[in-house]
Amino acid sequence: MDIKEHSQKRAIPHVPANELFWLFLIGSIVGFVLEGIWSVVRLGVWENHSATVWGPFCIVYGLGMALIYSAANLLKDKSAGVQFLLYGLIGSAIEFFASIFQEVFFGATSWNYNDHFLNLGGRVSLQMTLIWGTLGVLFTRFVFPYVAMLLQKMQGRGWRLACICLSVYMGTNLLVTAAAIMRWRERMEDIPASNPAEEILDNVYDNEKMASIFSNMEFLE
Repeated sequence: MDIKEHSQKRAIPHVPANELFWLFLIGSIVGFVLEGIWSVVRLGVWENHSATVWGPFCIVYGLGMALIYSAANLLKDKSAGVQFLLYGLIGSAIEFFASIFQEVFFGATSWNYNDHFLNLGGRVSLQMTLIWGTLGVLFTRFVFPYVAMLLQKMQGRGWRLACICLSVYMGTNLLVTAAAIMRWRERMEDIPASNPAEEILDNVYDNEKMASIFSNMEFLE
């Protein structure tokens, strides 16, 4: 075996950027649906758990999907125990840093695990870590091969163009969402609009509409 062949054999598999985007998009939509179904099971009513002002996107699930798929690409031949441990850590890391990001940039939180046994500041908990680990193992064993086949079919010029267009859409969506949330917080503090853009946000995304979109979000004191 020559050096080139040896290096190719040992090369770490990677997921192309366009496939990561599709995973993020699909995971965000699936997460939105799952959260809605869970609300129906718990409360008997559908709740909007979108993390954006446009469309049904639950961003944490999208990030989770992309990272867990990437991990599955590396861990598919590992034992179930190793997979369970690493997926649990990956899922908890996503929740932990997403919680910090939301608190630092928006002064808000959308979940709190203070009532869970062995939690870390309410951001993550043992219960959720075990759930992430279990979902990761199930994903690798039963879902990963089908997702890999789907991504292989989502190639070609048309899919690349769609990826670019949807990337621009999601980038704009996230920027508008961030602006709308910041303005929402300012209104809660009785800060008036200071420019035309903020006036538009006040009219289009008033407090009632924002509360209906972000039903779990609470601003910190």
